[in-house]
Amino acid sequence: MSTEENKAKVRRIIEEVWNRGNLAVLDELIAPNCVFHDPRSTLHGPEGIKRYVMYRMAFPDVHFTIDDLIAEGERVVIRWTVTGTHKGELQGMAPSSS
Repeated sequence: MSTEENKAKVRRIIEEVWNRGNLAVLDELIAPNCVFHDPRSTLHGPEGIKRYVMYRMAFPDVHFTIDDLIAEGERVVIRWTVTGTHKGELQGMAPSSS
C-alpha cells in the first residue's frame, strides 16, 4: 500500500469515525490483529477501537482538525487539534457542561 493510500485511510478514520461517528468504517479499515496502545489501555482490532471511540458519548460535538498528516512507508503520523464540549460522563467524571 502506498503512503498516499495509508494517509487516505487515516484521514477517513478521523473524518468518518471521529467527526461523524460512523463506527462501521472501522470494520473496513482496521485489521482484526491491530493493536492500539493508549496510555490507559491496549485495544485489539476494530471492536477495541470502537470502545475507544465511545469518548464521543461524553463529547457529542467532538471535532478533529488534521493539522499535519505525514507518511513514510507503512507509518503515518498525525498532528491534530480537537475541540468538544464535555456533556456526558467520562470514566466516572460528571459532565463539565450541560
